[in-house]
Amino acid sequence: MAIPVRLSISRSASTSRASIAARAIRFQLKGAIKDGGHGGNRRSSRRYRAGDTVRQSGIYEVLHDRTHREAHEVVMISGESFPDCETCKEKVRFRLVRTAPYIFQDEDFEENP
Repeated sequence: MAIPVRLSISRSASTSRASIAARAIRFQLKGAIKDGGHGGNRRSSRRYRAGDTVRQSGIYEVLHDRTHREAHEVVMISGESFPDCETCKEKVRFRLVRTAPYIFQDEDFEENP
């Protein structure tokens, strides 16, 4: 039979944990990742139109008009506009598959002008 062991946490250890949690939150906010930085397989149900501004960098599914082309994935960068398709024109739609930050929008990798 195992005897339960009680661990006491010193005040400095609990303070250290709070400090680590605070740093993790700051890291997530700096990365500007709205889903906590994990990306994941959360597909958005919202569809964007050609001409809309990309709000989050990431991988988007491209949905073409009817039988023109099968759906496929592309990388879009925040601040750019969703393009129209040469065939479907403005009928093409985009759906966020997974956020992924663009490396040159990260403060540690920003390109110098």
